[in-house]
Amino acid sequence: MSEWLNKNTAESLAHKVFSAEQVRDNEPAAAQAAKCRMFTLMQRAGEAAFKQLILSWPHARAILVLCGHGNNGGDGYIVAHLARQHGLHVSLCCVDIKHKLAGDALLAQQQWLQGVEQGSGQVLAWQNRDFTGFDVIVDALLGTGLKGEVRGSYRDIIQQVNVALIPVLSIDIPSGLDANKGYPLGVAIKANCTVTFVGIKSGLCSGMGKEYCGQRVFADLAIGAEFLQGVQTKIHLISYGDLSPLAARRLNAHKGSHGKLLCIGGNTGMAGAIRMSGEAALRTGAGLLKVFCHPDSALAISSGRPELMLASQALEQHLNWASSIAIGPGLGQNEWSQALFTTLAQYLASHPKPLVIDADGLNILASTPESMKNLPALVITPHSAEAARLLACSIRDVEHDRYGAAIELANKYQACCILKGPGTIISDGSQSFVCTDGNPGMASGGMGDVLTGIVAALLAQGLPALQGAVYAVCLHAAAADKLAAHSGQRGMLATDLFEIVRALVNWK
Repeated sequence: MSEWLNKNTAESLAHKVFSAEQVRDNEPAAAQAAKCRMFTLMQRAGEAAFKQLILSWPHARAILVLCGHGNNGGDGYIVAHLARQHGLHVSLCCVDIKHKLAGDALLAQQQWLQGVEQGSGQVLAWQNRDFTGFDVIVDALLGTGLKGEVRGSYRDIIQQVNVALIPVLSIDIPSGLDANKGYPLGVAIKANCTVTFVGIKSGLCSGMGKEYCGQRVFADLAIGAEFLQGVQTKIHLISYGDLSPLAARRLNAHKGSHGKLLCIGGNTGMAGAIRMSGEAALRTGAGLLKVFCHPDSALAISSGRPELMLASQALEQHLNWASSIAIGPGLGQNEWSQALFTTLAQYLASHPKPLVIDADGLNILASTPESMKNLPALVITPHSAEAARLLACSIRDVEHDRYGAAIELANKYQACCILKGPGTIISDGSQSFVCTDGNPGMASGGMGDVLTGIVAALLAQGLPALQGAVYAVCLHAAAADKLAAHSGQRGMLATDLFEIVRALVNWK
């Protein structure tokens, strides 16, 4: 892995993702190895959260800190204490003001109460409190140990916070969010910023979790090196900036040196999808590219892009020509489509070649799951609905365990799976990567078709399945981020990415 990542990326704690249990179980030993008391660790967590509060909302003057009964609440008491020392007006609200805390959370509460006794600050009980007048709400209600749906007063508080139109800083995790899978347990805080500690929890990085945590800030609390000695993970965060440049082309290279890619799709009335895949592949460096399409789509595909070679008959002849194949964009699911997919599957059974499957190719694959096995490189690129069909489950099941779904898909289909969406997950079943690039402007027609072309082009140029998939996802998302920074997210078209992809793929 390290040979295609920038130096130190593979070992950086900020690039690793853990389960809540891994963090919780290994944190005490790491603190002990660093000669740090657990209460000192709580103080560091509170300091990191308060530092981010001041950084994100420098003009805030009145804050409300919502504290629960566990160590997450203890972190909240520390933040409240520091804010009071900083001269802010601080109100602290307990879910149950009579509930007795224990351990380090009790020490943090006592530190706060000493100031209250001296007339500085307030302690409020929760009674449908009015949030008017506060600049920021600090969420320290529920930590990573939550099991089952949020109920009672906690549910009431979270619902009121979410409609209060006041920015929220969540400590470690937005209260109510499943720390591992990233979906709300009935209800969850929708934070503007989340400061998470020691190890980044998987639930913060993909799907709904990415939406609920807002900006994610990581602090290892000065025990990161010790923590890494005791725990391993197979999930990594990745961005395009973390990747090493692709190898330079040989001086004596020719067009056949960089792959012969065959893109299959473009049924009647669906020429645009395969056209976008084809051009994206060329912009990513594929040497030769041929589109196999329905005869009715040939003119629309070739118009304006003469570099795309076309074919509509004798598929096996063109499969012999190709060194790498992509199928799916604009394929459809009629007789013509089914026949092409069957011909491809039969051909690859005796002539295995790298393959990318997307769109309706995935829908056909779902009905014939054994048809594309034992290939040198297979990449599938489903969104949640396609993943649900491939796994014979519901979209809800996929979105409530995106990591598990990506791993299951990779294993079931002997493939590298790109599970698209916020925090796209790339998994080969053994290790997984979560892309940190990308933005909501990518939620537009054709983006997936462009990604398919990028993946296929990288496989055609000789990259292994996992490496090519990771490069492609990060390249695609980074191009969209550059475009959004220049022109905004709304109105972003898939074809707008082509020139930026070309520039990025030549990045040194």
